[in-house]
Amino acid sequence: MRGSFVARDRAAVPDHVLLVDDVLTTGATAAACAEILLAQGASRVSLLVAARTLLRTRRPAYTRPGPRPGLWLPGDDPR
Repeated sequence: MRGSFVARDRAAVPDHVLLVDDVLTTGATAAACAEILLAQGASRVSLLVAARTLLRTRRPAYTRPGPRPGLWLPGDDPR
């Protein structure tokens, strides 16, 4: 999902952004959106989801290495 989103106008990005999604699967879409919003001047990006998919394996849902800006999943250590 990285590179799929772009902010058209830096001045239009508010300081705090709330992303709303119906279902969180891997978190890749939310992370890609958060990355571009933070790069364009937002100081905080929060995520509100209605449901989260459950895994049948013990592998983490988020497979991209590195930090997850603004993304916290249940079971993660609070930051």
